[in-house]
Amino acid sequence: MNHMIGALNKGKNTMIESPTGSGKSLALLCAVLAWRRSLIAKQKKLAKQVERIVMNFGKHNPLLLRDKFGNTDHPSDTVEPDEKLSSNDKTPVDVKQEPVSPKKSVNSKDPEDDSKTSIGLLLAKALFYREQTLTYILDMAKSRKLEGVSEEDIAVLQEVKDSGIRATHTPKVYFGSRTHKQVSQLVDELRRKTPYRLQTAVLGSRAQTCIYSKREKIGSESVEDMCRSLRDDEKCDPHTNFRRILSHKTIVRGGELEIWDLEDLVKLGRKTNACPYYASREMAINAELIFCPYNYILDPTVRDAAGIELANSVVIFDEAHNIENAARDAASFEVTDKALGILAFECAKMIENRILISSHNSIKNVAETLANWLQQEDNVYEYIDYEMQTSVWPKPDWPVEQLLKDLMLTPDVVQNLKIAYSVIDDYIRKLRKDKNDGPHLKWLEFDDMDPENENLARPNIRPMRHLSSSSMRIVDGLIRMLSISWPGSKFANDYRIAIMRCPNPEARSDFQPIIRSKWKKRLSSIPRNIPLQLNTLAFWCMNPGVIFQKISDLSWSVVLTSGTLSPLESYASELQVDFASTLEASHVIHPDRFCALSVQCGPSGAPMEAKYKTIDQLSFQDDMGEAIVSITKKCPDGMLVFAPSYALLNKLFARWELTGVLAEINVHKEVFIEPQGGSSEFDKLLKAFRKYLYKSENIGQPSARGAIIFAVYRGKVSEGIDFSDYFCRTVVNIGIPYPAFKDVQVILKREYNDAHSVPKPGSSRQLLNGSKWYNIQAFRAINQALGRCLRHKNDWGAIIMLESRFAHPWNISQLSKWVRGSLQVYYTLGEAQQYLEKFYQERIQGDLLNEAVDGGVVTLELVDDK
Repeated sequence: MNHMIGALNKGKNTMIESPTGSGKSLALLCAVLAWRRSLIAKQKKLAKQVERIVMNFGKHNPLLLRDKFGNTDHPSDTVEPDEKLSSNDKTPVDVKQEPVSPKKSVNSKDPEDDSKTSIGLLLAKALFYREQTLTYILDMAKSRKLEGVSEEDIAVLQEVKDSGIRATHTPKVYFGSRTHKQVSQLVDELRRKTPYRLQTAVLGSRAQTCIYSKREKIGSESVEDMCRSLRDDEKCDPHTNFRRILSHKTIVRGGELEIWDLEDLVKLGRKTNACPYYASREMAINAELIFCPYNYILDPTVRDAAGIELANSVVIFDEAHNIENAARDAASFEVTDKALGILAFECAKMIENRILISSHNSIKNVAETLANWLQQEDNVYEYIDYEMQTSVWPKPDWPVEQLLKDLMLTPDVVQNLKIAYSVIDDYIRKLRKDKNDGPHLKWLEFDDMDPENENLARPNIRPMRHLSSSSMRIVDGLIRMLSISWPGSKFANDYRIAIMRCPNPEARSDFQPIIRSKWKKRLSSIPRNIPLQLNTLAFWCMNPGVIFQKISDLSWSVVLTSGTLSPLESYASELQVDFASTLEASHVIHPDRFCALSVQCGPSGAPMEAKYKTIDQLSFQDDMGEAIVSITKKCPDGMLVFAPSYALLNKLFARWELTGVLAEINVHKEVFIEPQGGSSEFDKLLKAFRKYLYKSENIGQPSARGAIIFAVYRGKVSEGIDFSDYFCRTVVNIGIPYPAFKDVQVILKREYNDAHSVPKPGSSRQLLNGSKWYNIQAFRAINQALGRCLRHKNDWGAIIMLESRFAHPWNISQLSKWVRGSLQVYYTLGEAQQYLEKFYQERIQGDLLNEAVDGGVVTLELVDDK
């Protein structure tokens, strides 16, 4: 907390790594709120000091005051007292004065002048125009001794002037985390465990907050487009009523939901038939503390749509270990030929309805040009990986400028695109404000679909009065990317343009489109020519500083925090931000309550290295299986095993089924495998895993069967899931999860970093070379997986690395501080097992003793065993 408060006092950026279980997030939140409370008190005190100094200056130097604020040429003389004066005297006064005679003593008082202009009125103006007044007093003090103003007073005024807006502005706090689940946990802790009560807001998507009763019947239409359509037609009662939430007794200051989460707001919205989405947006305007997923802060489009103002705000990124990749993703943009076809089709309908013909035609031409280019059969792809083909610009003989000229996407065309977008956006805003539907238009209906149009695999089946939200986002993204990509723009060299081609999933025989039931029959009767290939245009950002540098420039301070930030060396260079301080905290858990070890060789005596050349060897697969079996025999309760990829997991499981290893594992642990599907499948797995452990008898004892999850690094199991206590007593790591070596974006990023690893003339920017960047990505993934157990100070667990490369000091140095300081390296699994078995026994007996003490019964046998 002290580390963070020090950075905030200086208005600097900082990084803080504190292991999971240390109460990091709540501690940092309390620190920033305490600092903010202290800042408000200091600002009030400083404001009183400034008011006192200005009053003394005016009373003792009335002619100087009148010379500044009583002169007819001063622009402040036109100010209406009712609007801008902080005085209680609201009577209009003629403040026109004759210039002060140079023969008069500047400090002498003239009763006649006092009668013409009220000193009180001039002082009120001086206080209102504080910045001008401070500058004037400081300038006067350079050439003369001012009566009633001491040297200490001048120092105070100079401090205020140097601080600028920060002397009076109280910053908002934006607390961003990776997922809404993490936000919910923090809001709950803030409400239950702290005394802070201030105006808060939680931002979420329409999908999370929509309570429209017929939403599930909408089918394939996006929630955002549905929402806007219902609002346009005035058919959404919750939106009409959203202000009911703002004044509800539970939400206002002192109410039971004064600190609220989205789930609270959704429940209240259902109760009052009021929209939680728009209520949360409204409350965020005046909120002092705002929680949101951190893509809301990173993505400029989302940030603008959510009304997030970062100027002089404190921005905290929790779980920030992926912030570099997240920032690059936020600065990148991709669009398919299908989406471009839908955009062109919508524009054609607007033109047919004679709506803003020129503007829609400009967008239609660009969309058709890009879609036709993507679909050309003679496109050449230099990167071919399984089913994905990719071509990237710039090429040695084909620069980006020439590519854009070939596509007729010149700066003039892009400028016309900007104008068209602005005109259409204004039209949509005006249309939404207009309560009347206007003239009758031929809306886009299902029957208007052209069955021969390859670009339109799924119709927009709602009436249209304007371009859909998804199409407007595409236009906005294209404008941003095309503007950036032209040579000469600030970030042109930080982008790569790519086209990709892969099989169209909709062309598969087993593909089932999601569409409303009443349209299924009509859809089946219309022939659809679905293209076999899906083509994508991508603008890939190689430099996360494109996004992050502006965030830092706007903010008061930026704080990066996570339990697994290590290795720290790349953040400043990648994000192009100075971090004045960094902190790597130790774990709150006593060293006796966890063990960390690595094993070099498997049961066969061969080194265990999960490399590309070894993972197909049966000896490696057998050694890994036997090692895990031996651990499951001794490990109580829950256990997690992480592998670099699903491909490796599939190979291991195929071999283990043949050899009987999988069946032997299942004797000791119920086996679960992390699904590759969506969140719903993962939620089912996690619920079943927890339910199985919860039902097990004799938790914590060796006889308990327990359960095991096989998962991948960077997957859902490794990111932010709390496996505390008996849900995870052991984490086993297989291999080192380097990014896919042949992945096109990885190749391009490595090349980009190599090109910028040596500072260019006139630039101090220096990135880590491609190899170092590549290595860091792997070890951050490992560190994140290691944090799944040991979730609080009374927890305990073991970390086992089945990888010979963790005998090397450099690899160990890349681990988080709390792991690398405790890691023990063993040559054979047998040596490691002796230590591991002893650790398990001591911890199990310790738990049994604690349970007996808590229950009021201590047996002699337990005491003797301990």
